[in-house]
Amino acid sequence: MKSALLLSTALMIGTSCTGDFEEINTDPFGLSDSQVAMGDLFNEAQLSVFYNQSNGNWEYQLIQNLNADLYSGYLAIPTAFNGGLNNDNYYMMNGWNSYTLNYMLLHVIKPMSTLMKIDNLADDFYGIGEILKVAGAHKIVDTYGPTPYTEAMQGGLSVKYDSEETCYTAFLDELADATTKLTSWLDSNGGADDASRLSWDEMCGKSQTTWLQFGNTLRLRLAMRLAVVSPALAKQHAEAACSNKYGLLKDVDVEVEDANTRNPQALICRDYNDCAISANYETILKGYNDPRLEATVVPVGWYGKKSDILDASGNATGNIGSIKGIRNGLSVDGSNYKMFSIPYTPMSGGPYSTDVPLPIMNRAEASFLQAEGVLRGWNMGGGTAQSYYEEGIRNSFESVEERATSHNWLTASVMQNADVEVYINGTTTQIDYVDPHNSLNNIKAVNKVPVKFMTGGTQEEQLEQIITQKWIAGFPEGLNAWAEYRRTGYPHLFPIPAGNCNVQSEYLGGSTADLVAGGIRRLPFAYSEHSANPAGLQTGIDILNARGSKDVIDARIWWDTGKNF
Repeated sequence: MKSALLLSTALMIGTSCTGDFEEINTDPFGLSDSQVAMGDLFNEAQLSVFYNQSNGNWEYQLIQNLNADLYSGYLAIPTAFNGGLNNDNYYMMNGWNSYTLNYMLLHVIKPMSTLMKIDNLADDFYGIGEILKVAGAHKIVDTYGPTPYTEAMQGGLSVKYDSEETCYTAFLDELADATTKLTSWLDSNGGADDASRLSWDEMCGKSQTTWLQFGNTLRLRLAMRLAVVSPALAKQHAEAACSNKYGLLKDVDVEVEDANTRNPQALICRDYNDCAISANYETILKGYNDPRLEATVVPVGWYGKKSDILDASGNATGNIGSIKGIRNGLSVDGSNYKMFSIPYTPMSGGPYSTDVPLPIMNRAEASFLQAEGVLRGWNMGGGTAQSYYEEGIRNSFESVEERATSHNWLTASVMQNADVEVYINGTTTQIDYVDPHNSLNNIKAVNKVPVKFMTGGTQEEQLEQIITQKWIAGFPEGLNAWAEYRRTGYPHLFPIPAGNCNVQSEYLGGSTADLVAGGIRRLPFAYSEHSANPAGLQTGIDILNARGSKDVIDARIWWDTGKNF
């Protein structure tokens, strides 16, 4: 059962939190920190890392689905939100774009800050609390850039914003501390887990070792973000993460699995029909003959609807049974794109189901991060870029097969029959995109690298291969994929149709053409901050101004340098 603190903060999700820290830090029900069950604090943070602590669906839809999932190239929308003017064609929806800040502060950073104030908190609990806190907080930075962090949850009527450099330095220091504490705890326990201490654990199988491996891999992920902008700091933390005696996340995925918690995609994509896969995901995986496409996506005619895609004249196109994605940024009208393919969401489990667990981090990411580290000349543990790259692909195939099999997906046989070694040696590339409804949206393929590792290729070509396969393995967790796309430029994504760019002038710093070519680099600061925390918001704007930028969507986040080496 969730605590009164959780229930009270849930009521405040629609308001800004940064301007009301003093009020938020004083529980209106009069509960002291010591009276709030530790398990409730962990439970709130775990469910909120994927935006579902209230077991709704709108949180995920507003916080990630209608921005990062689109900009990552994973998903697209068949719905004419706001009369066809919305985030997908770069018209910024202020009412949508405030929620990442408010939600993560209230439901991840706050409960974990409360947890870590408990007297004599054991090292394993403290370390896990730090990992969860950073797992939520870095999502704010990766969405907006400058973020209120070091002064968050300390009370007061206003709170200043920190630069991305300050936040990321703090994140890496906190993860270093967390992994040190968990390592010491495991050492003192003979290297063995104690599941009885983690009865509240919904993410890591009640294993201190898995939490430590998650923390090491998260540290490696965030260090890699800084590979160009702060290479010495990045190398230091990346090598430390890889040298930890308990290892990286290689055997399990980190997912929220709770019998009473729905995956919001089941409602958003299947029941609401508000989201489909993108043309990018369709064409890249089809080009590679990738079985994960059929394992993770439902074909046209899904779930007995038998609705074919119609062409511009209203004639059936014969696409039932095929997988078709939607090009991002279309001027969607009526229901012409409602029957396109959606992410796999089994009907058997209903809306409340762990048939598709909430994704946090997949095991394959660790290997791809190591592959990139080797390209950069770092000590990642002794493997080569190619060996880690191919390990990542194998781990991804195993992960998708295990998930489909254990949850009785209809697509399980696809992965059971897949030959990963044939895939690893594939030489085909992305196919062109064809829109069966409107041929004006057709576009040529933009990715030319194959799956087979290019041993004679350039650093840049090898990096493109690594990031492209990491992107495939990371589906459908769009925020990390969007961050990595901005950091590296890979995989190449189809631009939105140039004539459909509807960005408001106040959110554009350069030209529309450059925005279309490069995509959105960040969301504008939470609009609610203009009234709730104006002084603090100005400190964030000042950080952007000092870099010669403004609060616009084409302003690059600190680690988004535009170069890879």
